[in-house]
Amino acid sequence: MKARNILQAFLLFLLFGTVLNSYGQRWKRYRHEISLGVGASNYLGDLGGATTGDGTRFGDFQFVVSRPSLKASYKYRVLERVAFKGNLAYGRIYGSDEYAGNPSRENRNLNFRSDVIELSVQGEYYFIKEKVGPVYRLPGLRGQTLESFSGYLFGGIGAFYFDPQGQNADNEWVKLAPLNTEGQGLPGGPDDYSQVSIAFPIGFGFKYAIDRQWSIGLEYGLRMTTTDYLDDVSGKYYNPDVLAAEYGQEAVEMADKRLSSNPPSGLTREQYGTRGNPDRLDTYMFGFLTLSYKMKSKGPGRTRF
Repeated sequence: MKARNILQAFLLFLLFGTVLNSYGQRWKRYRHEISLGVGASNYLGDLGGATTGDGTRFGDFQFVVSRPSLKASYKYRVLERVAFKGNLAYGRIYGSDEYAGNPSRENRNLNFRSDVIELSVQGEYYFIKEKVGPVYRLPGLRGQTLESFSGYLFGGIGAFYFDPQGQNADNEWVKLAPLNTEGQGLPGGPDDYSQVSIAFPIGFGFKYAIDRQWSIGLEYGLRMTTTDYLDDVSGKYYNPDVLAAEYGQEAVEMADKRLSSNPPSGLTREQYGTRGNPDRLDTYMFGFLTLSYKMKSKGPGRTRF
C-alpha cells in the first residue's frame, strides 16, 4: 500500500510538472507578431525651444510642435523576455522660432518641417513579462489582473531619410537642402550634408492583452541621430553676396530671416546672432498607440495521459 501511494504521488508530481512546463513554454507558440501604430512625432534641435538660455536637450521640448506619425512592425521572440523587431516608421517633424522662449531665437525667425522615413531594427527586453496564454475574465471580479499588462525597454539602430523645408515670405514651403543655406561647398563653408542618416532608437513601452493574440499598447522612443541638419541649421551665417552669386537670391532669403536688420556697433550682419550650434546633434522622437497581433505557429500535439 505504501509503495502504491508513493507511485501515485510520483505520477501526480510528474503530471503537474509536465503541465507547468507546457504552460511555461506556451510563448513559443506565439513567436511572431505584427503591429501597427499611430501617434505623434516631435523634434529637439536648433530651432524653437522652451528654455530662455542657450537651451538643453530635453528642456527644449515643446508639445505644440508635435506632428502625426505612423509605423508598422514585425517582431520575433527569441526568449520569453527577449524579442527582436523590425520597424518602418513615418513622421513629420516641425520646429519654429515663433515658439521660442528666447529673444535671440525669436529674432532669428527660422522655421522648418521635414518628413522622416525610418527603417530600424530594435531589441526588446520585457521587465514585466508578457502573458501569451489565455486572459481570464472571472465574473464578479473587479479590475484586471497584473498579468494582462507587460512592459519593455528597447534599443536599436536604423537609417532614416529627411527633407527639410522652410517657409518663404509668401508662406510657401521651399526645399532647403538644395539651397546650401550655410554656404555648403563654398570657401570657409561646411561640407554638404546627406539627407540619409543614422538613428539610434531607445525607449520603452507598455502593452495590455485583450486576448491570446490581440493587444494594445503605448510606446515612446527617442531617436539620437548622427546629423545636425534635420532642420537645415547647424553653424554660422554665410556671406550673403557670395551665397547669392553661387546659389541664388532665394538661398539668401531662406538662410537669413532675422527680424532686426541693425546689428550692434562693431558687428556686421553676418556676425550678428547665432544661426545654430554645431556641437549638438539633432534628435527626434515618436510616440505610438499600437495594435498588435500574435501569429500562432504550429507546435507538437497535446500530450495525453
